[in-house]
Amino acid sequence: MKFKVGSKVFYPSHGAGFIKREKEIEFNGEKKKYFEFELVTNPLSISTPVDNVENLGIRDIMSIEKIKSSIKVLKKTPSVNPKVKDFNTMLNMFKDLDESSDIEASIQIIQYCNFVKKQREKEGRLIPISIEKQLEGAIRNIVGELAVSTGVTLKTASKNFTKITGIEVDIEE
Repeated sequence: MKFKVGSKVFYPSHGAGFIKREKEIEFNGEKKKYFEFELVTNPLSISTPVDNVENLGIRDIMSIEKIKSSIKVLKKTPSVNPKVKDFNTMLNMFKDLDESSDIEASIQIIQYCNFVKKQREKEGRLIPISIEKQLEGAIRNIVGELAVSTGVTLKTASKNFTKITGIEVDIEE
C-alpha cells in the first residue's frame, strides 16, 4: 500500500487533500480499515476502505513543477472547441472528464467551458449554470492541488493559478 496517514492525495470528484487518519469500521460483522480524508476544497468528511483506494483513482498530489507546466497551456489556449453539438452529450463528456484523476481532464473542462461561454456571450445567450459549475469545479480541483502541493492557502493558490494561467479566480477557504 503506497498511501498512509499524512499522504497528500487527489480524490476524483472530491479534490485535493490529505489522509487524515486510519480507522477501523465494523459493518455487517466484518471489520475493515478505512482512510479518512480531509479535503481542502470540500467540507465533506470522506472515508474509504483502504483496500478500495486505488480502484477509486485516488492518486498522489503532483509536484508543483508538474502542475505549473501542465496549467500554463491555459494562458495561451484558454478555450478549445469541444466539437460536440448536443448539450447533453457535452455534459456527459464533462462528467467522464471530472471523474478522472488527471489534471489534463480538468484543463480540458476549463477550455471547453470557456469556449461555450464565449460562444454564448457572442450570440447573446445565457450561460447555463451547468457550464459555470463545471468550470468552477475544474478550477477548484487545480487550485486545491496547487494549495496542497505547496502547502499554501487556497487564496494564495488562487493567486498563483491566476498568475500562471491569466484566468482570474479567487477561491476562499
